[in-house]
Amino acid sequence: MVLERLFSGDFQGYFDNTVERKPLWLFVHVPKTAGSSLNGELVPILSPNYHIFVDYTALDQRPFHEMLDESVSRFIELAGTRRYAYCTGHITADHVSRIARSVPDVRPMTLLRDPVARFVSDYRYQCSPMHPGHEDFRRAHPAIESYLELPGEWNKASGHLLPAELRLEGDTTPCVNYLTARYDLIGIQEDYALTLRLISTLAGAPRRPTVRKRINTPTVETGVTLSAETEARIRSRNALDIAVYEVMAARFAGVRAGLVEYLDRVGPLE
Repeated sequence: MVLERLFSGDFQGYFDNTVERKPLWLFVHVPKTAGSSLNGELVPILSPNYHIFVDYTALDQRPFHEMLDESVSRFIELAGTRRYAYCTGHITADHVSRIARSVPDVRPMTLLRDPVARFVSDYRYQCSPMHPGHEDFRRAHPAIESYLELPGEWNKASGHLLPAELRLEGDTTPCVNYLTARYDLIGIQEDYALTLRLISTLAGAPRRPTVRKRINTPTVETGVTLSAETEARIRSRNALDIAVYEVMAARFAGVRAGLVEYLDRVGPLE
């Protein structure tokens, strides 16, 4: 369990296990966790790279999950003839397992964000012109309270990162154990600069943030003011995400000072 080395403070062992090889870094992009900005930083330093995506204009003809599965299959086929350094997409735990079974030395990683902030940001994004269907979405969900009634939007991080059986059980400890056993890196969006420094050091090119993508400045249409009652409901509907986030964020914070000291010794930022 590589991630346990990081969280135990064995930074040398953690980096030795990753830097010496040329793995495929597989970034599971949970929506609205600064993943687009992170991709903008990593694509220039991890090549060749690949983006698993779905053509949203074709969703009227075919189900989203069917198209995403095909996109994953397409990547696996391509990876059979070309060694990729980096791959990203809004994929799920099942897709990660499929890729790991088919491609050598896959190193999964992801970013977590405070689930209440992530939920609000996701709603605001879908209300904004950055989202292709924002006009229809705003008509259907003129307020976040309406959005909160959609079960498919609850526990979004868990939906991407955990298998269905663990999500249904809802027990925090097995979920955390699953993540630490399978992911080589789990960063925290609220500590984005250090997360990027950690990831880019693993990639051999330590750097500070220079890219900001899909930043959604609040407007009259996208601004959200949460009442205490609505925030409590968001927390209730995203209880598993919150429980997992709190454990992982605490573990990241627990080694933060030592990690910064170690990285300062490794070399300067670009």
